[in-house]
Amino acid sequence: MASRARRDPIPGAEPARVREPMSESELESFYRSVFLPLVRRATWKHGLSPEDASDIVQDAFILAIGKIDRSGHPKSWLIQVVDHLAMNHRRKTARRAQLTSKWATPAEQSDRLSQVQLPEY
Repeated sequence: MASRARRDPIPGAEPARVREPMSESELESFYRSVFLPLVRRATWKHGLSPEDASDIVQDAFILAIGKIDRSGHPKSWLIQVVDHLAMNHRRKTARRAQLTSKWATPAEQSDRLSQVQLPEY
């Protein structure tokens, strides 16, 4: 059985807003204006390396190409996407380290520890 929302609109409710996609030139200028601030934010707020932060912001823009809405708040939306992707990245990294320490032999662990480069602050 179909839900009520699909059959009949709710009386008195506002109609759904139509998404207004950005043109290619608008998207390019938006990218140029927010890319570096978003990389700095991901680096500072989530403790990521600049390379990881840059990759995450690029992933967020790939998601944004099809979903960004000019009439909404594209910068706020993109900040939220970057924050969520950064948190997912940190969870994945922590989980990978946990599994590595659990399943790696002592020799493999010492080899990996010797290869780790700590960030310079």
